[in-house]
Amino acid sequence: MKKQEKEDTSVWALIWEWLNNNRRKIVMEEKVIMFVQSGGGKSVKTIPLQLAKDMGYKVAVVEKNFENEYGLADYGISVDTDNMDLLITEVVNFSTKHNVASILTFTEFAVEQTSVLAKILGLPGLSVKAAKVARNKFLTRVLLEKAGIKQNKFMCISDLDNSRDAIETKIGYPVIVKPLKFAGSCAVTKIDSIEEFEKFVKKVKLDRKIAPMNVWSEDSLPELWLCEEYLDGYEISVECIVNKEQKEIIAIHDKMAPMNHPPFLEQYFVTPSPRISADMESQIVKMTRDILECIDYDFGLAHVEFRVTKDGPCLLEVNARLGGLLVGKSVENSTGVNMFESLIKLAMGQEISVSTSRRVPTAFGVVYASAGIVKRIEGIEKVEKMEEIKLLEQWIKPGDTVMATEVGYGTVVLAEAESSERAYEIVYNAVKCIKYSNE
Repeated sequence: MKKQEKEDTSVWALIWEWLNNNRRKIVMEEKVIMFVQSGGGKSVKTIPLQLAKDMGYKVAVVEKNFENEYGLADYGISVDTDNMDLLITEVVNFSTKHNVASILTFTEFAVEQTSVLAKILGLPGLSVKAAKVARNKFLTRVLLEKAGIKQNKFMCISDLDNSRDAIETKIGYPVIVKPLKFAGSCAVTKIDSIEEFEKFVKKVKLDRKIAPMNVWSEDSLPELWLCEEYLDGYEISVECIVNKEQKEIIAIHDKMAPMNHPPFLEQYFVTPSPRISADMESQIVKMTRDILECIDYDFGLAHVEFRVTKDGPCLLEVNARLGGLLVGKSVENSTGVNMFESLIKLAMGQEISVSTSRRVPTAFGVVYASAGIVKRIEGIEKVEKMEEIKLLEQWIKPGDTVMATEVGYGTVVLAEAESSERAYEIVYNAVKCIKYSNE
């Protein structure tokens, strides 16, 4: 009996030894897509992760105070993504035990970190230079000015209190003042006259301190501000897929409703734009490609914003990511191109082929919730009964706390129609039905 037990024990020992010896090999054969996430809403934390899993990959998420709240991550790395040395150490350590096949991000707050990590791991990714330039609005403008790209007058200052005269001399009023980075729309302020300057400076400084973006990613820069000439006109955004020299312009969204101050809320998006002629579109496409080429933008998605003035399109900024809200869904509905899937394939080193010959008129709109604790919502049921609405998503519900109105994306609705004008009308009417209340 003892001899039999000894033989059985020996067999299990051999099996255990084999498992230990082959465990790393088995894990390394898995292809892991690593997402660097430093903030972002539910859609950013779920759509690309679920898509990666549907494509047969394992998912790792790198995030400060990581919690697998949606159960989509196979692996989690809890690390402060603003601490670059610590971030690199943890990611490289993970990569010695797992087959990290790609690393990417869909959030504003981890563009630079992701580019550095991809470079270190030898994976496809945006160049570090392009990531830095896209994130630093002043640097973007300086490089484009040298290249002769059309843009409004601008200057960078560190002392708002004592820059009133310099702003009046170099730019004039009205002027737009915004932080160099990491504040979103929360501290973007239009100052109409020199008399208003001091009052608005106090507000913009306060907004800068409480900007929701800072909760996820503290600014590493001192208090630097970009001052820009205010432009009359309407705003558009251009969604791009870039792979080295190939720069595909996938869709142009017209933001339709005037984005008035305060607080420059983006509320309606329509593609294709009913206001952009074929000649104007060709001009926008050429400008976008020239801008991306100028800053050595060589990989991934880009969201480039312009104001269309009476003299033509003028650059506002370059963002190294997909546009927010339902931009990805809108692009896919209109053109059939899945921007999330395209980036994952590029990050995996795969070739992609996109066609933009299809253009279904598509519009989406946003219902904002004001800062505070949401008490009730009215009109959702009415919109749900509208047959023309193709998608309705409620992102903020009663009891939720909204940090600032600028990020209070309460409900989003999307529609398609026989024309862009009709799609916009449907969405506009739906948005007007829904009301958020904090009382």
